[in-house]
Amino acid sequence: MNTSTRKINVAIIGGGMFFDDIIGQSFKDFMRGGIAGALTSIGMSHLAADVADVSIDVSAIGTRSERSGTAGRIVDWFAEEFPEKPIEACYGETVWRDIIAKHQPDVLFVATPDNVHTQPILDALDAGCDVITEKPLCLTTAEADQIIQKARDADRVVAVDMHKRFDPFVRDMMLNANQKYGEINRVRAVLEEPLEVATEIFAWAEESNPFTYVGCHWLDVVHHYLQVKPRAVFATGQKNLLLHWDEHHVEIARRQGVDPTSFKRQHSINTWDSIDVAVTYDNGMRGDYNNNWINPAEFEGAVNQEIELYGIYGRGLVDQQDRGFREAVIGDGSRTRNPSFGGRIRHCGGELELFGYGKASIASGLLAAIRRRLGGEPLASLDDTYPTAASQRDVVQVIEAVALVAEKNYEHFVAGRGTPVTARLTDTDIEVIDPGQ
Repeated sequence: MNTSTRKINVAIIGGGMFFDDIIGQSFKDFMRGGIAGALTSIGMSHLAADVADVSIDVSAIGTRSERSGTAGRIVDWFAEEFPEKPIEACYGETVWRDIIAKHQPDVLFVATPDNVHTQPILDALDAGCDVITEKPLCLTTAEADQIIQKARDADRVVAVDMHKRFDPFVRDMMLNANQKYGEINRVRAVLEEPLEVATEIFAWAEESNPFTYVGCHWLDVVHHYLQVKPRAVFATGQKNLLLHWDEHHVEIARRQGVDPTSFKRQHSINTWDSIDVAVTYDNGMRGDYNNNWINPAEFEGAVNQEIELYGIYGRGLVDQQDRGFREAVIGDGSRTRNPSFGGRIRHCGGELELFGYGKASIASGLLAAIRRRLGGEPLASLDDTYPTAASQRDVVQVIEAVALVAEKNYEHFVAGRGTPVTARLTDTDIEVIDPGQ
C-alpha cells in the first residue's frame, strides 16, 4: 500500500441517539488503536497488517443548534481520553460546509436526522471526501440516484451504516439460507423501537416514519443476502397514539405514576405509530415487514427485533429476545440485553473498548475509504466489502413507495373505502396504482 501518508482525518456531523453508545465509542477505539483490531468482525482480518499503521483522528464534531451544546459536550467527552488531540465543536444550519472548508476531512460521517442526509453527502463528495452515513441513505429514489452517480463520478466511497447486515446470528442464517431451507417463499421481519424514540428523543419524528427509520435494516439484509429485487409494494399504517399524543400522554403518565408535564413532547405528533409492509420480489418471494416506534418502555428489551425465513425445505428464525441473556435487577425489572450489538470490555483497568456489529458496520465503511484513499484500490473492487450507496437504491425505492402507498391507503380507509392502493416497482420507476382515483 502507499506509505506516503498513513493518516485518516474524520469529521462527524450529528450527535443522535446512538452516538455515545456506538458511533462515538467506535471512533474513540479507532483513535486509540486504529482499525486493524476490528477487521475480524467483518471477515477482513487478512488485511489487518496492511492497515495496522494507519492512524485515525477526529478533527471536528458538528451539530445544528449551538443552544443544545451537543457538539461541545461530545468534544469534552473525547477530550477526557485524548487531551492531546483537540477536536473543534461546530454549529450551524449547514455546519458540514464550514467543517469541510476548514478541516478538509478525508471522511465525513453523517449522523444527522433521516431527512438531512442527502445534501451533506453531496457536498462532501464535491469536496473530495469519502462518506459514511447513517441509514437510510436518503428518502427518495431521485436522491439515491443523485448520490450514486456523484459517488461514481467522484470515485469516492459512500458507505451506509446498515449494521444488521453484520449481526453474526443474522449473517449466519442468511448466508446458509438457500442451502438449508431451499427456495425461500416468505420472509417475516419485525423491528420495533421504544416509545421514547418518537416522543422524547427525535424532534424530527414527523419527518420520517418507523418503517423508514428501522425497516430499512431488514430490507438491506434481505436484498443483500438473498439477491432479490422488489417489484410490488402494499402498505398500511396506524395513526392513533402519536397523532393524539396531546391526550394520550396524560393517561400514560398516570399509568407510570409520573407527572405528565415531565414529558418532553406533550403536543400532537403527526406521524405513524406503526407501518405494515408487504413486498413481492422478482422471484415471487414475499417479504412482510412490521415496524413501530411506540413499544412500551416496560418491554423487556431495548428493541424488539426478529427475522424469519420460510423455505420449501425448512425455516430459520433469529429473535433477539430468545438469543439474548436476561437479567432481573431491583429497580430495573426484567430485561434482555444484546451485547452482540454494542458490548463493552475493559481489561485490567485499561481503556473501555466496544465490540459488536454496531462497530463492525462503521469499520467496513472506514476500511473501504482507507483502501481507496491510501491503498489506491479501485472503487469497484471494494463493492462487496461494505454497504454501498448503490446497494441501497432498492431499499430507498421501497421506502419511498411505502410512504406514498401507506398515506393513500390511510386516506381511503378514513373515508370508508378500504385500503386499495399498491405500487408497482421497476428498475427505474414507482407506479402507484390507486383504483379509487
